[in-house]
Amino acid sequence: MLSVRRLLPLCLLPFAAVFASLAPAAPATPTPDAKPPFAHLASDLPVDPAVKFGQLPNGVRYAVLANAEPRERAALRLYIDAGSLQETDDQRGLAHFLEHMAFNGSENYAPGTLVEFFQRMGMNFGGDTNAYTSFDRTVYMVDLPHTDMPTVTEGLGVLRDFAGGLLLPADEIDRERGIILSEKRDRDSVEWRSFLAEYEFVLGDTRFPQRLPIGVAEVIEQAGRDRFTAFYDTWYRPDRIAVVAVGDFDADAVVAQIADIFGPLEARAPAAPEPDLGQLPAFDGIRILYHHEPEGGSTTVGIQAIEPISAEPDTAANRVRDLPLSLATAILNRRLAELAKKEGAPFSSGRASASEGFDFYRNPSIELTCQPDQWSAALAVADHELRRALEHGFQAPELREVAASMRNALEQAVATAPTRRSPNLAAQLISALADDEVFTTPQTELALFGPALDAITPEIVLAAFRDAWAPGGRFITVIGNAALPPVSAEAKIRAIYETAHAAPVAPPAKIDETPFAYTDFGPAGEIVSRTHVEDLNITQVVFANGVRLNLKPTDFEAGRLLMRARVGGGQLTEPRSPVGLGTYANSTFIAGGLGQHSSDDLRRLLAGRNVGVGFSVGDDAFEFSGGTTPDDLLLQLQLTAAYLTDPGYRPEADRQIQKIIEQYYARLAHVPDGPLQLEIPRLLAGGDPRFALPPQADLAARTLDELRAWLTPALRHDAIEVSLVGDFDPEAAIAAVAQTLGALPPREPKPAYTDARHLDLPDAPFAKDYAVPTEIPKGVVALYWPTTDGRDAPTARRLTTLGNVLADRLRVKVREELANAYSPGAGSQASSTYEDYGYMLARVTVDPAQADAVADVVRDLAADLAAQGATADELDRAKQPVLTSLRESARTNGYWIGAVLGSAQEEPQRLDWARSRYADTESITLEEINALAAAYLKPESMSRFIILPETAPTP
Repeated sequence: MLSVRRLLPLCLLPFAAVFASLAPAAPATPTPDAKPPFAHLASDLPVDPAVKFGQLPNGVRYAVLANAEPRERAALRLYIDAGSLQETDDQRGLAHFLEHMAFNGSENYAPGTLVEFFQRMGMNFGGDTNAYTSFDRTVYMVDLPHTDMPTVTEGLGVLRDFAGGLLLPADEIDRERGIILSEKRDRDSVEWRSFLAEYEFVLGDTRFPQRLPIGVAEVIEQAGRDRFTAFYDTWYRPDRIAVVAVGDFDADAVVAQIADIFGPLEARAPAAPEPDLGQLPAFDGIRILYHHEPEGGSTTVGIQAIEPISAEPDTAANRVRDLPLSLATAILNRRLAELAKKEGAPFSSGRASASEGFDFYRNPSIELTCQPDQWSAALAVADHELRRALEHGFQAPELREVAASMRNALEQAVATAPTRRSPNLAAQLISALADDEVFTTPQTELALFGPALDAITPEIVLAAFRDAWAPGGRFITVIGNAALPPVSAEAKIRAIYETAHAAPVAPPAKIDETPFAYTDFGPAGEIVSRTHVEDLNITQVVFANGVRLNLKPTDFEAGRLLMRARVGGGQLTEPRSPVGLGTYANSTFIAGGLGQHSSDDLRRLLAGRNVGVGFSVGDDAFEFSGGTTPDDLLLQLQLTAAYLTDPGYRPEADRQIQKIIEQYYARLAHVPDGPLQLEIPRLLAGGDPRFALPPQADLAARTLDELRAWLTPALRHDAIEVSLVGDFDPEAAIAAVAQTLGALPPREPKPAYTDARHLDLPDAPFAKDYAVPTEIPKGVVALYWPTTDGRDAPTARRLTTLGNVLADRLRVKVREELANAYSPGAGSQASSTYEDYGYMLARVTVDPAQADAVADVVRDLAADLAAQGATADELDRAKQPVLTSLRESARTNGYWIGAVLGSAQEEPQRLDWARSRYADTESITLEEINALAAAYLKPESMSRFIILPETAPTP
C-alpha cells in the first residue's frame, strides 16, 4: 500500500483527531544528537501511563500497551524512520519497493511462503498483514489472530526479519517489478495527475515532488539488488526502528520478547545524514497554475499560501495555541457548505484547510469545485469568502457551534476510551513516534482543551486565521476540465482574480437561532408483546401501532450505541418508471432537511449532541441509521421520527444533486469503472432498471415531487422495525422508542413482495467489450459466473469460501507469478433479497495490452477449480482468516445490527444464523466447496466484460 501525505486538501479533520494533525512535530532540542527517544521526556504533557516505553541498548525503541479490544488479538507494528525522502536519485521508488520485498523472502521465511503462513494462522493478506510507505516513514502491520505467547513471538519474529533479515534475492526483485508497475498504473488517474501538477506548482523547489513514494518507472524497471541493499542497510538501522505492540496480552511479557528478538539487531551500514528538503518559495503577489484535464468530471479553483515552519516541542502551550486556527477553518468550511446550496451558487462544494507538514511548511488554502464554465465565478467566490473571513471575522453563534462539536468529541473520546480498539491505538502510537508527539490520554486532552474552549472568543479565532494567511504570496489554481486557450489562460485567470479581489465584501449575514421543533409525537406507544432471547441477550418488543423493536445491550463500545430503522420495502417498491428514483432519494432525502429545519439548521441546532440520521434505499427496506450515546438516544429517535413524519424535500437538495450529476457522469465517461456502474449490473439483472446507475438524463429529470409521491405512503404507513445495539439501559431505550416511533400512527404489516423478488435473469452469458475515451493507460477485466441467491445462510457461507479460494488463486497466479496486476480480486455476491440472483465474480485492473490474456488466465483458473477442485490446504487457508473475522465481529455492534438484529423479527431465522455461523463455517468440507465449484464455475456460463481505453483510429 502506498501512502502520500497530501499537501493541499487537509480539511479540518474529525475533531477528535484535530490536535494530532495540526500540532507541530517536536524534537526535544535543536540538536539531533540530544533528542530524547520519546517526546514526553522533554514535554510538560503527561504521557499515557498505561504504555510501556523503552529503548534497547542497540537503539531500537518500543511502545507496548495492553488493551482488551478486540479480545485475544494483538496489533503489532514495525516503524522505520525512513521513507521516500531518504532515497538517492537512483533509488526513487525503492523505499516502497523494499516494503513489497519484505514479503518475498527473509531469513526465516522462504520466498513465496509468508502469505500462506499468515493465512494458516488465520490472518488475511491485505487486512491483517500489510504495510505502507510515505515520505518520511515505512510501517509494517501484523494483526495477530491469537495472543498466546508462541503466536506473539512468531509475529514479532516476522517483524524482526523485516527489520534486519530480508534476503532480497534478485529473481524475486525481478518478479516484483511488474507488481510495482501495476500498482503505479492502478493509481494513475485524472485526480492523481491533477494532484501531481498542483504539488509541483506549490512545492516544486523542494524535495517532495521529486520523491513521491511510488517512484519512477526507470528505477522500478532497472534498479539492481545493490541499490536495494544500499537503502536497506543505510536506513533500516536499530536507531531508526521502533516496535509497537497493542493487544490483549501481558505487556511485561511482550516487552521481554521484544528485547530478546530485537536486542541482537545490529547496524549494517554507517548512519547517513538527513536529506536537504530544499527551500519554499517566498514571494509577494500571485502565481498562477492552469492545469487542463479534459477527462476530469469537474474543475477546482483554489487560493493558497505557504510559509516555512520549524520543529517545535509538543507542549501544552503549543497545542492550545493551534486551537483557534482549527476552529476558524471549521467555521469557514460550514460557510462554504451552506453557500453551495444557495440558488445560483457557482460551485458544488468547497473546503478550507490549514495544514502543517513535516516540520517544514504551513499551507492554508481554500478550494471550490465547479462546472467548467463556472470557474471564473467560483474563483471570485473563493476570494470573497476568504476575505470576508479575514476582514469581518466570525460570529459568536458560529463559534459556539464548532466549539460545542469539538468539546463533545473530547468528551466522547473520554467516554469511549475503555473500549478503544488495538489497531487504532497502534496507529496513534506510530504517529506519535513518527511526529515526535506525546501519546496523551483522552482525559488529558479534555483537561487541556476544555478550559481553552471556555475562554475562546471570535476575536482570538480571527487573529489566528489572519496569522495563518499572513504570507504575502498567493497561489491561484484552476485545475480540471475547464478549457482555456493555453496562450492566454494565465492572463485571463489573473484578470478574473484581480477583479474579484478589488471588489468590497460585506460582513456575513446575521445568524438566527431557533429551538428543535420535533419533541412531541403524541402519547407514548403501548407494548403488546415482549420476549427475551436468553442465549443471545436480545429483547424483542412489539408496540400497539405495529412498530417492532430489537434490543441488544453490549459492552463492546463504552458509551456508544447504533440505531437502525427499516421501513417498508425499499428497492422492492421502486418504480420501473420513472427511472432513477432510488439513486435520487439516496442523494436528496437527508439533504432536504425537515419541514421546520433545513439541514444546515439541524447541524447548528444539534451541535455538541451525538445524533445524526443517514438514509438509504436498501434492497428490501428504506433504512434510517445513526450512532449515538445513552444520553442522546431520545434525541436520536426524535430526529428519526421527524424524518418519517415531516421530511423537508427542500429545493436546495435538488440543486445540489443537479450540480453533482454532470460532474459525476462526466468522470464516469472516462474511467474503466464507468461501465461497471452504468450498465453491467443492469445486464446481469436481466435489464432491470433498478440495478446500476440510471442514465444521466433520467437521473437529472427526477424531481422532489416524484420522490415525495413515492416515499410518503411508505413513511406514513409501512412496517417499521427498529434495532438498538450497544451501551444502553434497555428499559430507558424502550421508553424512548415508545415516545417516538412507538407513538406514530398504526403501521401496516410488511407484505412478502413475492413478485418484486423475481428477476427475469438472462438466459445466456454476455461477452462485451467497452472502449472508454481516456489517456489513462489501464483497463479492467470483469468476469461473472451466475450462482444462486444468499437466502440460505449455509450455502452463502460456502459460496463465500469458494470465492476466497478463487481470490487466492488469482493472487498466486495473476499477481505473484505473472505480475499482471497489483490487486486482483474475486468473491461471491449472493443476494438475500432476490430469488436465484447471485454471482461469483473476478475483477482485475490490467495493462490494456494484457487484458485478453489475463481474462483467459482467470477463466482457466476458475475452470480448473471447477474440474479439479480445491486442495485441502487451499480450503484451510480460505477458512482460517474467516474464522478469525467471525470471532472478532461477534464483539462488534456493527455485526449485530447489520447482520442479525436489523430484520430479526421480519426474518427470525437470522438468530439461528448468528448461533451457527462459526461452527458451520468451521465444518465446511472440501467436498462441498468442490461441488459448488463444479456446479457454478463452468467456462460456458461465464460472462466476460473487458473495458479498455479507446484507441485512436488508424488514418
